[in-house]
Amino acid sequence: MAEISSAPMLSLLDLATNRALPLGQPEVVVEIPDTYLTDERLERPGVEGIAIQRLFTLAQQISSIRFSWGQAAARRVLASPAVHPLASVSLCLNNATHVCEGGETIGKDAFERARQSLVSHRLGADMFSECQMLVSLDYHRPSLPFDLYEPSSRRLRREEEFESLVDDLLFAQRGAGFRAEMLPKFRLPIAIILRELIENTDDHARTDFDGGTLKPNAVRCLLVKRIEQEQLFPAKKENKYPPVPCLEFTIIDSGIGYYNSYRRQLLRGQARGVPVKVGETQADTIRQYELGSDVPLDIEHAILLKCLERHSDNVIPDPRPGHRGMGLYEVLRALKMMRGLFEVRTGRIHGYRSFLEGEARLQLESDESKTRPGMPKASLLDMSSRFWKKPTPHELVRGSVVRVVVPLV
Repeated sequence: MAEISSAPMLSLLDLATNRALPLGQPEVVVEIPDTYLTDERLERPGVEGIAIQRLFTLAQQISSIRFSWGQAAARRVLASPAVHPLASVSLCLNNATHVCEGGETIGKDAFERARQSLVSHRLGADMFSECQMLVSLDYHRPSLPFDLYEPSSRRLRREEEFESLVDDLLFAQRGAGFRAEMLPKFRLPIAIILRELIENTDDHARTDFDGGTLKPNAVRCLLVKRIEQEQLFPAKKENKYPPVPCLEFTIIDSGIGYYNSYRRQLLRGQARGVPVKVGETQADTIRQYELGSDVPLDIEHAILLKCLERHSDNVIPDPRPGHRGMGLYEVLRALKMMRGLFEVRTGRIHGYRSFLEGEARLQLESDESKTRPGMPKASLLDMSSRFWKKPTPHELVRGSVVRVVVPLV
């Protein structure tokens, strides 16, 4: 016990709060209490994905993590790891150890079996749980989920296979009010958006700044959840719509993030298109500094938008075979049609766009526009202010979280 108490401690549930992470320590102890199983914070839309991102951030910047499990939490999570994303991601960290405190001893074999169950999980079409997760591991003992990748080629499955996966997931939501006649309207755009976002992690979230495999952890996750999503900025606050039953897709990675990925391309002479326009010295700043306090927030924000827009920019062609070329504008246009929501958390930026019923009409082209009347502009709103494009600085985190929400009714 003396060894455990000498290291900084936090609860796994602290990752769902604003508590500062104990970065730069040789070891950190993370408790997974039995109350993890019933804590309502993880049920709030978007919270669990960002909590996983904070866990990746912590794991990347310390030597080792010791997870101390409560008995009930260990038994439940190890029995069904894919439906407990935040706790089960800990099983995939290569610089982690696991102990179960008090009562019946749970050995290392049980944790390893749970890890194998997690990486081999298939999405259940019956959605017996309101949450499921697929995990891709790209470093030690690499593993790719069968639902997303072709085993023989280890390449992302074809677009039509993603459509079939979306069909199964949407039909499983009939109990939540989803109607079969909505399927033709939703199937293709959801499948394309989902495939694009996962392919983006293939390209940018598997390697470090020098191009080698990320160490000690290279983890990517897809969360699929049924949620009740509230409006983020209602047009009429006195007549706010009730929460809407939705299907939520969250893609999380432990990669180097949008800014450092763009910086890597710039230093290699591979950045496509004209440089990001932020100021006269922006290119020098990007070349000189990794993401941190030396990089102005407006430069990071401009690079994020450039990375999200590039596939729809004729000046920046994307040569990848079979790539649909769906940039931020096309994603937002599709979500506007489906009355959905888009959210991204990376670096110090947390942006969103919402087209849920009753939301304020923000950042849309005018109805008189000759090219895109009433369509969304390729921009993000700040999650803190909710109505302003100018970003607010948030805690610096590792990788990225992208959340796409589609109403079921």
